[in-house]
Amino acid sequence: MMLCVLLQTNISNAATFPAGGANGWGFNMNGWPNGQTFKVGDVIEFKYMAGMHNVVRVSKAGFDSCDGTGGQVFSSGDDKVTLVQGTQYFICTIGPHCSNGVKVAVTAN
Repeated sequence: MMLCVLLQTNISNAATFPAGGANGWGFNMNGWPNGQTFKVGDVIEFKYMAGMHNVVRVSKAGFDSCDGTGGQVFSSGDDKVTLVQGTQYFICTIGPHCSNGVKVAVTAN
């Protein structure tokens, strides 16, 4: 019973953050998420025009090299990703978008 109460408390305290802030997921990330604090269970919402971008959760190596091979692909245009402990890496694999800055690393504690 106590475990259920603790789990409910963590879930109810989760916040939702729009990836890229007011600019959304795209070329105008402007240093997002600098200054943001994320907790385990928080949600990052990636909003973009489907077909123009995608979101791929990748490893650190995939993030650094802009390689989405083997990553988890999201492509609805309104993707919600729940954060787990540690740093998660997200890139866009459409054309040269990642190398042009459509990528973000988010750390949840």
